[in-house]
Amino acid sequence: IKLRIILGIFQACTTVLCRMVVIIHQYFAPSEYAEHVYLIVCSLNREAFLGYFSAIASILAMDRGLATVAWAWLVT
Repeated sequence: IKLRIILGIFQACTTVLCRMVVIIHQYFAPSEYAEHVYLIVCSLNREAFLGYFSAIASILAMDRGLATVAWAWLVT
């Protein structure tokens, strides 16, 4: 569990930095269409962040749902 927390914090911090890179690029970069490697990496990091934390939320919801069903079965 400690490793999961550390990796979650690391992922959140890198996602914040990547979001700042994208915002800075939107404000200060030339207006022409360009695909830079750092923008692709930041976009992939954002998608990984959304997938990782969505999976954690759904696992917690399934865990609580299973605990509720098991508790109701145990009490009756």
